[in-house]
Amino acid sequence: MDFTIIPVTEYEKPKKITRWSEGFHHTLQTLDTWRESESTGNGNNIRNFYKLEKYWQDPPITAIDHDLVENTLKKMREATGNSNSTLNRAVSTIKKVLHLCARSGYLTHVPVIDKFKVEKGRGTPHWTKSQVERLIQLSLERGDAALAQAIETSAYSGLRKSELIRLKVWDVDFHKNVLLVGGTPESRTKGRNYRSVPIHPRLIPILELRASSARPMNSYIFDEFTDQWHLRTQWDHVRDRLKLEDRNVLEAHCWKSLRNSYITWALSQGTPLMTVKKWAGHSSVTVTEGYYDHNDAQDQAEAARM
Repeated sequence: MDFTIIPVTEYEKPKKITRWSEGFHHTLQTLDTWRESESTGNGNNIRNFYKLEKYWQDPPITAIDHDLVENTLKKMREATGNSNSTLNRAVSTIKKVLHLCARSGYLTHVPVIDKFKVEKGRGTPHWTKSQVERLIQLSLERGDAALAQAIETSAYSGLRKSELIRLKVWDVDFHKNVLLVGGTPESRTKGRNYRSVPIHPRLIPILELRASSARPMNSYIFDEFTDQWHLRTQWDHVRDRLKLEDRNVLEAHCWKSLRNSYITWALSQGTPLMTVKKWAGHSSVTVTEGYYDHNDAQDQAEAARM
């Protein structure tokens, strides 16, 4: 099925929606957040549609309820080994379609669909500063200066992967020495909020080069990476190489660990909790407090001092 996003002014709402695919297409064309994420290549909803299609084809939209969703996703889990967290992304897609169709008058009832229970495990670990330096070095040894600069920028700004590749020249404010994250529709953050992040001194040479006056203001800072998946494939090479060298690198270490490092380093040096919350763009201070759990080095130092 063709899910090309067309201009809002050209989309004609159907008089009737009977199938899942029709409801999904309507949601994609009318929900601003979906249009933005899918048009920039950072969305998962179309991907979720095709995954679901393999297991339930195209059911009537009125037949979709908790039991159908649960049985469909259990089949998916058996076939793919996906975790409950991954399956819950598909649940979110389904619920959004049903709610929007109801809001548009195509459904009179929205069934209650519960997500799978996710056991709370250990948080994503952070990198040490020496590990980050080695990741940068390994990238340079591969001749990939763009990846080295992207790693350094993420580790010393706390930007998420999606925020990093959406960062544009106009988001770098050298006058106030901050990065403007989420200040434009193209660079909206995960929480759809705006924040400014102080530019670390290490990043000034990188940003001066990449946000020079010779470049258009609406051009991407890291335009070498077409999307998150392109960045990830480049990253996997250096991450796997470091894992061979360093036995302290766990399977859970990933790109997100660079953001976690920024937050953990800030907390461990005594930066006020509310300041770190603001820099990280967390919705709640409780989220920021959770990063204290990653601060194992300080715990060990206190235990040794005792």
